[in-house]
Amino acid sequence: MSIIGIPGMPGEVGADRRLLVSVFDPQEAREAVLGGARIIDSEDPRSALGTIKPRRIMDIADAVLAARRDLPVQLSTNIGEDQLLFRRAENGLALPKSAYERIGKASQAALGVALAMGTRVHPCGIVKVGLDGMRAGELADVLGEITSTLRRTEQLSHTRVMSVLFAQDLDLWDARKALPQVRRALVGLREYYPCESSTPGAFDLAEYADALLDAHGGPLFGSRRPDLVELRASGALPADSAGGFVAVNEPFAHGSYGLTAGRRTDREAIRTMVEASAAAGADAIMVDTSILLKVARIGLVSTAGSPELVDLDRHDTDRHGLTRAGILSLEEIRFFVELCHAHGMEANLAGSLQSHQAQQVWRLVPELDQLSARGGVSALARDPYGGTGRGTRHERTVRRTLVSGLVPPEQGSRLVVPQRMAEQPGALDDVAGLFKRHPDLAGYSADAYGVLSRLS
Repeated sequence: MSIIGIPGMPGEVGADRRLLVSVFDPQEAREAVLGGARIIDSEDPRSALGTIKPRRIMDIADAVLAARRDLPVQLSTNIGEDQLLFRRAENGLALPKSAYERIGKASQAALGVALAMGTRVHPCGIVKVGLDGMRAGELADVLGEITSTLRRTEQLSHTRVMSVLFAQDLDLWDARKALPQVRRALVGLREYYPCESSTPGAFDLAEYADALLDAHGGPLFGSRRPDLVELRASGALPADSAGGFVAVNEPFAHGSYGLTAGRRTDREAIRTMVEASAAAGADAIMVDTSILLKVARIGLVSTAGSPELVDLDRHDTDRHGLTRAGILSLEEIRFFVELCHAHGMEANLAGSLQSHQAQQVWRLVPELDQLSARGGVSALARDPYGGTGRGTRHERTVRRTLVSGLVPPEQGSRLVVPQRMAEQPGALDDVAGLFKRHPDLAGYSADAYGVLSRLS
């Protein structure tokens, strides 16, 4: 382990801080490695759960093995929440499978993805286990069986297990879930359920049919408005649907599972999940945000209201004017990291992380082990012959230039802000304030394709 100095922290400490980047194919894996990622995570961005085929995991592992790596690189894969506990009811809520079925399927899935990752790239692959919508006891049962099963194997006994807690702020979600751009994105991900027109939050699916995609990620209907028969025939609605109204799925509220009485992820929810994960033998825990909150532009880290953070979130708006919002404060992040270490686990932060958040958190919480990203390191796909993508979650691709903006300071000190954000009134003044606090940073803006320009 190298000995380095960390800005803002007296003395010198050993560092093995790593950026995890989620990729879908070998080219994205190469981009992530060349940008400085230390954990290459296989994930399908075309699905809400990110579940990926084992053969694709093998292709990604081969690409990482063949790439030049100046530092050790690990592989990771999630096993998908749908394999754990639940089937969806008509109202989008979870229906539990039997205890034996959920534990058995989760452990089988963990063995499968661990075997697909193999041990050629790194002896310690990482299996991520999403545990949304579980009580602490259920979490311990599922996670404990996975860790025990993997450690009984001959070839995969060094596999690391990372539990994943999905942070939430239900007040923010309620304020944004009915926005047209949020509904449209969730329709594209099939994150809705059929309902009566009188159901709160109900809307006519046909009005958003242009967002529906086929199995290859292309438009299902284009700009044409389908009728109810066509929606049924395409699978966009169940064959027995009486009408065309739907509502978006809801997050699994912490309060329904005994994690906290509050409507947002707080210290009590964090403590419950960390302690349960540690008791089950997990090696690490990630705090992420669900796909529902991601498309509503609700990320994990809040830069608002902290005297230690420069609030650049307020300049990060989409084309509809919706500002990026966060859930956890800097002090709550510190609490999470300290609690993980007290229980012998590594701490990982995910949830729509951006370069300006990552570079501040790395410096202000130097004990943090890992950060994770995909959206913040992805740009519009561009094909010299086929043109460009539409900018949906399905058609953005990882760029090494953007990855370099989220790596820890010891791998380079680069701030990368989207061009549209840099053009917001007052944004460059706040960026200058960030450079004053952290003079080791070099600043760049990125266009829609991830091409960088130096900030003056």
